[in-house]
Amino acid sequence: MVGGNLTYVRKDSSKNIKDSKSNLKAAKSSAEAVTYSEKQSWRNFLKCSLSKLKDRVPLLATKQENVSEEEFGNSSSWLFKKQSDKKNIMPENIFEEAACAYNEKRESSHENSSKQNVTGLVGIAGIGKTTFCKFVLKHWIESYPHSFVFYISIRDVDFAEKISVLKFLLVSTDHDHKFKQKKDDLILKEINESVNTLIVIDGLDEAEITGDFSKHPYGMSLYEEKPAYCILMNLVKCRLLPKAKKLIASRPNAFLNFNPKCKPEFMLQVLGLSKESQNLLCKQYSKTEEQLKHVQDELEKQPNVSALLFIPIFAKLIIPYFVDNLMSNKPVLSTSDVFLSQLERWQHKQKFHTDRKHLKQLTKLAFSGVENRQFSFPSSDFEKHGIEIKFIEPFMCTHAKNPQQHGLLILDGKKTFFFIHATWQEFLAALHLMVFASYEEFLSKIEQIFQQSSWDVVVRFLFGFCHREVQDKLKILFPHTQQSKNKEKIVKTQAKKLLPHLSELPNDFPITPREYFHNVKKTSPHVNKFNSRDKDPTLFNMCSWANESKDDEFTKAVANSLPGSLLLSGNFLPHQIMSSCHVLSASKEPRQLQVGDWWNPDTFTELGLHMLLGPVQQSKYKIPKLHLKEFNLTLHFEIIMELLPGITELTLRACGLTIPMVENLFDVITEHNIHLLFLDLSSNKLDGIGKYVAKSMHMLQVLSLYSCNLQEEDFNAIAEATTKRDTNMIWLNFSENVMSKSALDNFASGVHKLDGLGLDSCSVTGDGLEQLCHEISKRQKPMNILGVGGNNIESIGVNLVLSCINNIRQLLLCKCNLTITCLRALVAAILDMDHSMVYLNLRDNRFGDEGAIVLADCLSNLENLDVFRCAITVVGAKALQTANFKWKRHIGGLPDIPKATAASSGGRPREVAQPKKRCSIS
Repeated sequence: MVGGNLTYVRKDSSKNIKDSKSNLKAAKSSAEAVTYSEKQSWRNFLKCSLSKLKDRVPLLATKQENVSEEEFGNSSSWLFKKQSDKKNIMPENIFEEAACAYNEKRESSHENSSKQNVTGLVGIAGIGKTTFCKFVLKHWIESYPHSFVFYISIRDVDFAEKISVLKFLLVSTDHDHKFKQKKDDLILKEINESVNTLIVIDGLDEAEITGDFSKHPYGMSLYEEKPAYCILMNLVKCRLLPKAKKLIASRPNAFLNFNPKCKPEFMLQVLGLSKESQNLLCKQYSKTEEQLKHVQDELEKQPNVSALLFIPIFAKLIIPYFVDNLMSNKPVLSTSDVFLSQLERWQHKQKFHTDRKHLKQLTKLAFSGVENRQFSFPSSDFEKHGIEIKFIEPFMCTHAKNPQQHGLLILDGKKTFFFIHATWQEFLAALHLMVFASYEEFLSKIEQIFQQSSWDVVVRFLFGFCHREVQDKLKILFPHTQQSKNKEKIVKTQAKKLLPHLSELPNDFPITPREYFHNVKKTSPHVNKFNSRDKDPTLFNMCSWANESKDDEFTKAVANSLPGSLLLSGNFLPHQIMSSCHVLSASKEPRQLQVGDWWNPDTFTELGLHMLLGPVQQSKYKIPKLHLKEFNLTLHFEIIMELLPGITELTLRACGLTIPMVENLFDVITEHNIHLLFLDLSSNKLDGIGKYVAKSMHMLQVLSLYSCNLQEEDFNAIAEATTKRDTNMIWLNFSENVMSKSALDNFASGVHKLDGLGLDSCSVTGDGLEQLCHEISKRQKPMNILGVGGNNIESIGVNLVLSCINNIRQLLLCKCNLTITCLRALVAAILDMDHSMVYLNLRDNRFGDEGAIVLADCLSNLENLDVFRCAITVVGAKALQTANFKWKRHIGGLPDIPKATAASSGGRPREVAQPKKRCSIS
């Protein structure tokens, strides 16, 4: 079962019982004995639950970029950010990755380091979030045999009840624990002190609460009873059990309005099954090699179906369907058709074959559950709806709770029922609306369904039922369908009301590279606002509805409502691209697609990019901006070369480029006289490309060769070509390439043709900057931006930079080990400038409060200052804020100042005087 409920019944063998007794005798104290006994009991339950995982096919998961507001516009977020950190993350490594990501972003040693213990896990419906959680649990139990491990299915949590923390942790575990305060407090104390405790919270989007998770929790003690919401949010915020590792899994919508102070800083996205895993599933279901080949060939012929195979729940329905229907060649029409076919197969089984009244009532229960955020159902719900469990068994799984002796097979007890997967509940809810609900009920519900994101999957199924051939199937299965034609019209009418929103979709990234590098801090708020906006799901929703229904009229209506230029930005999954291409192919007018943006290149799966580029290559669509990262272009590079004459911005970051591919790229640029406004080839091993770059250097405005393993001859060839340019280049980035003094000296002569130069982490020494700084000082016009961060340039290098600082508008000196002496010289040089410095970035220099006090003197001639992770405390922050009261400069990276301290900082003298006045009156 993929993505199902983790609730099973345990049997203990006599050997396990003997082992537990011997371990108990070895315990050092009675308290340790109690906690050890409980711990082993709960762990054994989970071991039994996870015993079937060994045959799972692997899932892909990757880190989600989530840059905070203060990160934008500084060198760590773009200029010398690690470019290829979007890698596949294994279940056993997630907390190591979380710690690394947290430490990279950490602003000071005073921050709450327990935040690194929390990881969020998101993914679309049926993608394998629960399965991934099980992999994490299994690995943890094997790696830490004496740790506490808890699995919490949010379905089991009663958010209306006040409970203890221990009851919350055990809500999804079958146990015979007798809750007693003294014993529970001992257990909680050990859990609290352990650094190897794991808490997995699954299905956050299934919480039976009204509203969302935006409410900030009030504080609580570990040993008191509080509402479940309070316990949950304090766990996530790390007020409770801060040392415990926590994994929170959910569909994305639950995190959209999550309280920002509680939201996990490290987020993973489950990407589902890789192509290899899909082939492995095909092999598992096929009986012979010949049958396997036939199934794979048939899937290739139906890309609209194969685009769904990365979703495990669909793969485990679609592949058996193809195996069973190889001879009949029945096509798969839609996702609704996939589920309907499985329903048909179940109905042919004798134990399920009965009158349809139970199915009708089950769909009503499913609809009521989705409407009321109910995902677990007691036996009384089935009795109320007149449903006999034995007739709807394929849809349900059971969780039996027995207060009696633990370790025995449970035959009786309080039973709770769940649908085998939330997607099945949503399918049945859609079936209720389209087939069984009266027309009056349908009309009363349909408008709210289109307005709430929790109904997205249900709406997709409704459009699948609108497919003409699927409707024919419905009529055969359910002859008394309630006015399905009229319902179909209403569904499409509701969708068409959203068409005007499509014209409002963003058509491009709001800031050009030229604007950004001219003034990093001024443009950063616009970048931040754009990237932090709520992503409008309307486009992909409308495209998926059109693809499901295969209705030509509706598809054309969607296509013709799209803006002339459309920005496709984000991490795309294959079914989203397939649906988009289905709509784009129906458009009458030629359109432009901006694929990704220069700030956030797109990440595609291999199948996804193939689905996009293939149709675009054969259509009237143009792609003027193509920004990709972390994608093997071996099979798609030639297509990109064919599209290149129409491209003005291109990113191929960490795409496995080879020297022959880059040679071909620059040959095409030169042959077609393509003037690129932006070209990013970062994080590809490209030593030896200098001579090819040099041929086209005069046609590039921005070039990033970050971390490309460039050699001295590459630098020399590019330097020579730079000096021959007719116009100045906006930005040239060599960061993370080792650059010798001679290479820098050769480059110095061309610096008058560069308005921006990135040399971060290039192993540059202090004396290596001599010739470069000399040439900068001779420039007739100041250089826009110079980055020399991450180099140990020492005082000699700082003094050389200061000798030309009057000709630098924005200076990046991050992580340069600046001393107080260096800072004093820097402040003096800034004050001597005949114009104000636009931006100074000193991130990751640990000069502390003394340095902050020194910097306070130069704010009169400095517009923007970044001092993130500079070991500044409230004392230094207060000095800078006091000095800044007059100048109102932007200072980033200061710790929060308590209100009482801020009031006495000199910034608001009247407020400080008020208490004294009241005292004198009294």
